[in-house]
Amino acid sequence: MSDIYKQAFELFSSVIKKYPKLLVPLAVQMRKAHMAIPAEHWAAFSIFAGVLAFIVSIIFAILFAIALHIGLIAILIVPLLSIGIGFGSGALVYFYPAITADERKKRIENALAFGTLYLAALARAGFPLQQMFKLMSNFKEYGELSKEAGKISNDIEALGLDAPTALTRAINRSPSSAWSELLVGLKTSMTVGGNLAKYLDEKADGFVSDYRRRLSEFSEFLSMLIEIYITLVVVGVIFFIVITSIMSSIGAVPVPFLKTINMLVVTIGIPILTAAFIIIAKGASPLED
Repeated sequence: MSDIYKQAFELFSSVIKKYPKLLVPLAVQMRKAHMAIPAEHWAAFSIFAGVLAFIVSIIFAILFAIALHIGLIAILIVPLLSIGIGFGSGALVYFYPAITADERKKRIENALAFGTLYLAALARAGFPLQQMFKLMSNFKEYGELSKEAGKISNDIEALGLDAPTALTRAINRSPSSAWSELLVGLKTSMTVGGNLAKYLDEKADGFVSDYRRRLSEFSEFLSMLIEIYITLVVVGVIFFIVITSIMSSIGAVPVPFLKTINMLVVTIGIPILTAAFIIIAKGASPLED
């Protein structure tokens, strides 16, 4: 798979080198997303994906237009549609590291309240910081938080770094400001002295309160989302089909065209809208996957 990125960079290296400033934020997001690919290679791959999507979409659009006998409309729509799909696909690939980093941030913060409670319990039991993160990494129930703890433990044990340096590395690659803030406090407690257990207890109380607030907000948001879905998708589609049926009966619009539109709405439109609502609800959920 890495060969694809290298080949894409060889094709579009001249374009990538003209815009070096775009690679800086991309590299940061890729580090937070834990993607071990050079930023310039990924940027070139996003251009390659956009060009490929343009070519494929224009071929399918032409075939679809021929099958439906809509030549004049196709001449106007196909190029614009294909360009839009090409740009959209390229942008989606380019921003994929940011999307992945944001997803990691969400998962870390969803488990942060429970993970901090666990760390606080270990600190009260007298475990050293290195052992605390090692034990947390063994609990896969914490998801991304366990992975972050495992990386800190690995930096200390495998790379031979001291705890403050390992925490600094974790802070720099973390996509979550809340997790970074917790690590900064742990690092400060280690370097200047402080009650680690008390600090973790206080942070855990704050994270738990924030988690409860987010659950309450999500419950209200989900109720509103269900109402919008029923109104827009269920009632809206029925209303649309009724209106198009009336239009076909009075001969305002060709019947084959209306049948095609209704078929596209039912077979493509409804599934896409339903999937969009599911993705929105999943993205807003504070529950750990």
